[in-house]
Amino acid sequence: MKNFKNKIHNNNDYDNKPRKPREPKQQGLYVEVHGDDVMKAYRKFKKKVKMSGILDQMKDKQYYRKPSEIKREKRKASIRIVRKLTKEQEADRTMNIGRKR
Repeated sequence: MKNFKNKIHNNNDYDNKPRKPREPKQQGLYVEVHGDDVMKAYRKFKKKVKMSGILDQMKDKQYYRKPSEIKREKRKASIRIVRKLTKEQEADRTMNIGRKR
């Protein structure tokens, strides 16, 4: 391992550099409003909130649910999706012959 105690810095420019003030980073979701178009910014914000899933997380954490209950609901949802897809495939295969309305 090298000994860094004896290393001398001859570069004095490092201490004399003008530094830029840092801009504070935005945390969370935000939308910039351009002009007076507040409603457009509001719609964009709603879309960002929906895509991030913040509201879904809040609804899930509003009440405690047992892990087995969560697994059961996921399993039921996947079964529903599979049934729907198989029904559509069957309808496409038979060209809706046996389908009654």
